[in-house]
Amino acid sequence: MAAAYALAQAGWDRVTIVERGPELGGLAGTFETDGHFYPLAYHHILQRDRGLLFFLDRIGALPDVRWRKISMLFQLKGRLFDLADPVDFLRFPMSLADKLRFVRLMLRCFGKSDWADWNERSAAELVDTWGGPEVRRAIFDPLMRLKFNRPCEEVSGAWLGARLHFREGSAPLGYIPGGNWTKVLCDGVTRLLDDASVQVKLGTSARHLGIQDDRVTRVDLDDGESLEADLVISTVPTEVYQQLLTAARPDLDHVRYTAVVSAILATKQRVTPTFYWMNLASLDCTASGMFMLNALNPTIGAPGDTCLNIMTHVPTRHDTFFHQSDDQILAGYRADFHRVFGFELKPFWTQVNRLGMYAPVFHRGYENPPLRDAVLTNVYCAGNYRTFPSIASTGTALASGVDAGAAILADHGGTSDLPAAIDGYRLASMPRG
Repeated sequence: MAAAYALAQAGWDRVTIVERGPELGGLAGTFETDGHFYPLAYHHILQRDRGLLFFLDRIGALPDVRWRKISMLFQLKGRLFDLADPVDFLRFPMSLADKLRFVRLMLRCFGKSDWADWNERSAAELVDTWGGPEVRRAIFDPLMRLKFNRPCEEVSGAWLGARLHFREGSAPLGYIPGGNWTKVLCDGVTRLLDDASVQVKLGTSARHLGIQDDRVTRVDLDDGESLEADLVISTVPTEVYQQLLTAARPDLDHVRYTAVVSAILATKQRVTPTFYWMNLASLDCTASGMFMLNALNPTIGAPGDTCLNIMTHVPTRHDTFFHQSDDQILAGYRADFHRVFGFELKPFWTQVNRLGMYAPVFHRGYENPPLRDAVLTNVYCAGNYRTFPSIASTGTALASGVDAGAAILADHGGTSDLPAAIDGYRLASMPRG
């Protein structure tokens, strides 16, 4: 969407988006229940996510964003801890010396914005250097298992440092009252594309690329249509892109994706303590985490609803758990809920979403694939696999699309002011919710 917008803004008038889903948005898509819209999995607005803030501003939605401090909990050995709360931090099972080392680690990461020097180093080395092995074992080893099902030694230090720099767990997070902000965003950018006469083909996907020499000349779609192509921007996961090619591409083999099983549900039960984000750090649950969506956005769903997102990061979409029935998955999630809160969860509706290629694994030594395809001279690449070491978010995905559009323009004698506008974007205010 962002790549098409960048080209349309520069006056290109034969731009077509091919989208497999029924509407634009991908992982930022939504579903509707009882007249309310909900995300496929948890989403929040980060104050440092310049690409997202820029597009929210461009569609006129930024003045509606409200900001709220959230509570992030660690569930550990049957107890809940909020590490941002001084009392909870003091009672967390870690020595006082290690707690001071943890604070030092966080302060170092908060103050460091360029993580290029950590590209070849591991998250374990980062934590051990500034926090110590006990801090890693108590906090970060469980978190990396929850996120990637990998030890800290295999996860990129640059990625973890950038993630901590974003202060996702301690800075205020944004939402839009009265609905689900990802729908506001996707609907708004869709309007921008419509106004710019970008063609959108929904409900179909590419099944074959017609290649002559080193160029893609044709894209064949599942619905039988063929599109002539002067230029192609691939925004699909690299695994899907490789399936469209006629020859193996070892340069893309290092990109591997985790999957997510995400259950969104609503109950009239009151859940305490109130939290937005809970990491199930004991590693003895079916789920990786729980999110109380109404703790960030009190207007999501109907008045009085408690809206939860219980989810599991799965190593790959081929994992057995990913293919369990909804009833099996929900039974595990209800057992997790009972273990944490001590009573039975009774939702009045649930929806289980399976996201097969949710996010790339940013392992130690990860490198972004080139923006310009290494073999096909008229193919450009955009997507969350090109956002390393920053967190893979809606905003960084948008920014990667803008970068692809700007590269095309530069290669054809044009320019785009969008990358500089995004890079220089700053919030003027942060009204509290």
